[in-house]
Amino acid sequence: MKTFFLMMVTVVVLLSCGKVTVAPVVQGDGGVDGVESEVVSGYDSEKVTQGSWMELFLGMGQVEEEKAEDDFDYRYECQVPELDGVEGIARQELEATWYHNDEDNPSRYRCTMGLYVDKNFPSSEIFNQVERGIDTLLVQSFCYNEELNDLKASLEKRKGYNPRGTRDILNRAKSIFDAFTRAMHPTKAVSDYSEYPESRICIVAHKIYDKGDWASYIIEFSFSYNGSNGCPSWADYITVNKKTGKRLTAGDIEKKYGAAQVEEKLREAYEKGKKERNTDLDVYDLTGKELIDCADGCAIVNEGVMLYYRPYSVGSGAEGEYNLVLDLPWP
Repeated sequence: MKTFFLMMVTVVVLLSCGKVTVAPVVQGDGGVDGVESEVVSGYDSEKVTQGSWMELFLGMGQVEEEKAEDDFDYRYECQVPELDGVEGIARQELEATWYHNDEDNPSRYRCTMGLYVDKNFPSSEIFNQVERGIDTLLVQSFCYNEELNDLKASLEKRKGYNPRGTRDILNRAKSIFDAFTRAMHPTKAVSDYSEYPESRICIVAHKIYDKGDWASYIIEFSFSYNGSNGCPSWADYITVNKKTGKRLTAGDIEKKYGAAQVEEKLREAYEKGKKERNTDLDVYDLTGKELIDCADGCAIVNEGVMLYYRPYSVGSGAEGEYNLVLDLPWP
């Protein structure tokens, strides 16, 4: 098991699939309501806080089963209580048997894809930016095989696709899933394929802040290929002015509060994060200015503003993502 795990992490160029076995489940039509919310929070349940939306691996629902000594199997139930119980989110689950047609080691495994998207958005401009972020992830997540590059290029053109609501996003996700299902199929008897542990992809797009002219969304992308424990996974944070469509950047925060103050607070938050992870600064040791320049996203949170860094951006993969919160009000 250990040997094949290492191989599959290396050969993350895997995604080929068979017949879709579970139809998508869609809750609600979705759309763009055009109404600005006066509620500060973007979450819908007392059990789901703003901070908990920033934790990776939402929607994965992984169950680890010990089959033998030092030998584990992984399965995904596609039942996610922390998301299924939240009002205002449309859900879609897809499932297939996937085939990797390697000449030396052909393999097959169950793969599921979960997509959780807000049904309504404060403005069309915000919907467009969130939809684009989701679509990019959908296309890229299925295209590690070089053989699929032509299909990827075709899907990226979005020919005839003019989304206007959440249902369009869900339908598009299914069409992408089906396209790769058709493109990569078993080329020999199923019995000739070794069976590997399951894989899962999950995308969660949800509003975490909405007050006044500004709204912040998280687009979280989590995946685990054949027991890779969800590494790497990441998130995108999109903060948009609902009136102008302008997207908030780290440079905007620096401009408002001054480089010296922002750099100092960032550095303090970074050192705190390193300490919490019991990680030294000898390998990754970024200055406040470097932290501004390499931020992967911004969000407005209850405490002020947050600069987000994907895994590997400011630390090793084992350190995971960094959410550096600055007590600087916005706007």
